Amino acid sequence: MKRRVAAAATGPPPSLGTTLSVLGERVAEAVEASRLPGDVPDDHRGSYFPLDLIIRDARLAPAELREVTLTPGDLPQGLVEWASGIGLSDREVSIILLAASPALDPRFEHFFIVLNNETETRGPSIATALRLVGADPSDPANRALFDADSRLCALGLIQVRRELHQFPARTLHVSERVVRHLLGDDRFAPQVAEHLRAESAPDVPLSLLPVEPALPAPAGFGEAYAELAVVRAHPGSGALSRVVGELTASGGEVLVLEGAHLPTEPDERRECISAAFTEATLAGLPLVIDDRTASAQTVAFDASTAHRFQVPTVLLTAGKVELADARTATVELPSAPEALRSQWWTALGATSPPGGLKDLLQRLEPEEIRVRIERGDNPTHQARMSGGYARQTQPVFLLDDVIVPAHVRAELDHLLDRVRLRPMVIDEWGMRPGGLRGRGITALFAGESGTGKTMAAEALAGELGTPLFHVNLASVVDKYIGETEKNLERVFSEAENLDGVLLFDEADAVFGKRSDVSDARDRYANLEVAYLLQRIEAFDGLAILTTNLRSNLDPAFARRLDAIIDFPAPDAATRAAIWRSCLAAADAQLTDDELASLATLSFAGGAIRSSALSAAFMAANSGEPLSYIHAARGARREWMKLGLLAFPLESAIEAAQSATRGEA
Repeated sequence: MKRRVAAAATGPPPSLGTTLSVLGERVAEAVEASRLPGDVPDDHRGSYFPLDLIIRDARLAPAELREVTLTPGDLPQGLVEWASGIGLSDREVSIILLAASPALDPRFEHFFIVLNNETETRGPSIATALRLVGADPSDPANRALFDADSRLCALGLIQVRRELHQFPARTLHVSERVVRHLLGDDRFAPQVAEHLRAESAPDVPLSLLPVEPALPAPAGFGEAYAELAVVRAHPGSGALSRVVGELTASGGEVLVLEGAHLPTEPDERRECISAAFTEATLAGLPLVIDDRTASAQTVAFDASTAHRFQVPTVLLTAGKVELADARTATVELPSAPEALRSQWWTALGATSPPGGLKDLLQRLEPEEIRVRIERGDNPTHQARMSGGYARQTQPVFLLDDVIVPAHVRAELDHLLDRVRLRPMVIDEWGMRPGGLRGRGITALFAGESGTGKTMAAEALAGELGTPLFHVNLASVVDKYIGETEKNLERVFSEAENLDGVLLFDEADAVFGKRSDVSDARDRYANLEVAYLLQRIEAFDGLAILTTNLRSNLDPAFARRLDAIIDFPAPDAATRAAIWRSCLAAADAQLTDDELASLATLSFAGGAIRSSALSAAFMAANSGEPLSYIHAARGARREWMKLGLLAFPLESAIEAAQSATRGEA
């Protein structure tokens, strides 16, 4: 169509109002040509857009009508270019205008009542529309123009209503959004405007993005999808920049639908996605649906929607998300090498990652880096695990905050190095663990309650700059056969997608020893453990498991661990250091002798922290600075809470109180 316009257009392009007048005149001529001679008075022949005459004096139009033809010269230039861009034929453009005409000029509504010979219709019926464009309504190929998977319907340009009527009597309508587009309104529909944006270039050049593996090419406008182009992107892969870069390499733009903030209710979410497809059709641009933040269970994208709309579409999902629709051409993008991700910061205006290695370990995307540089903040993880199986926390501790013996700290540093140096050792040097093992690291923290296992896990997440996902084992373990492994699979998959540290407290509840088979329940319980042992091998992140009783763990599971760190009960020197650290926040001024006195209590670190908290409340209530007396009283409350008798520091408290009274 566009090529014909270049030859036909010799003056200013007509407006849509002029096009409607021409359309009405052509329809009038077609109806007039079908009448008996003399039916139309001479003084009305050739009049401009004589709809009033036709409505007043029309008969039911016979099957043979003169074809209503609109040449490109009759159409606005923008309409011609748009129709050419999405591959519409002249006949299809004429059908769209016929269906839209009642919404553009009310006189057409009455006109189609006459032509359809039905007072309840307000637009052309399928039979009327086909006759007006010179097509036989009894030809199956012509009727197929209005099937659900036809180009006009699949692109969302035509709506077929009155589905309870016979096919030829169904009426054609055009949505208000399409009508406004015909009138020149390029604003996005309100329900999708805040989620949709046009991109003309990637955040970083294609030369700074991995070239392998090759991305699947989306189908064109109006092409029936054999496969939908799906990109499963791991954090730090630069997937969005690469997709946008390749789709805009030869010029033009692409629409990006941001899935992170779409409504969570499935029907509302699907409505927004459908509206985005319509906008892509009207803009004549490919659509990229960025659904990477949706978890495996909450992703609401229905691949059949893309098949129905037949718009060039690329779907970005998280690395482990699997779509139920098998008609997909899928590629999985791993994280880009560390050296390449470092160059993204430079390309976006930073001399280097401001957080150094920690920023690189976060595996930020180019768009996240750009936002961080522009706003000067650290982008937070928006996604949350679904189903209530894990609680996400943002770490507040670092390893320097964890007071443990030197050999335990050395093991924690080694575990951190294994995570940090993974790209070099596994990806660059090729030192893969073999078997079904993933790139992830799995560690076991064993020790009595309160020895710092959970705090150390949070500190590791803090050092890595990632969130900590604390698994709720009470919700994961299910009494029904087969449900526990389903819940655990959901936890593992979503932790991989969200690039967080996964913490299983009291892991022996799930990863315990397999029992002798005495009944069906024992057999399925053993199958659960066997499944978990295999799944943790394939895990692609940092998983930390804690247990109070290391001997309860299955030996086969212990062999699959990368590190086992025993957290001993603290000795007196360590306890004194923990007391000093816990009381420092309240600016307590205790002497070394007073700290040594408190350290004589055989408390674990967790009990010391609870004692310090009680002491702080006592000091706040008395309006006095936190002193040794408050700390000792807080320790006494913890001592009694643990069910112990004969608190050892009673005499020390009395002596301190006497000294205080003497000073007063």
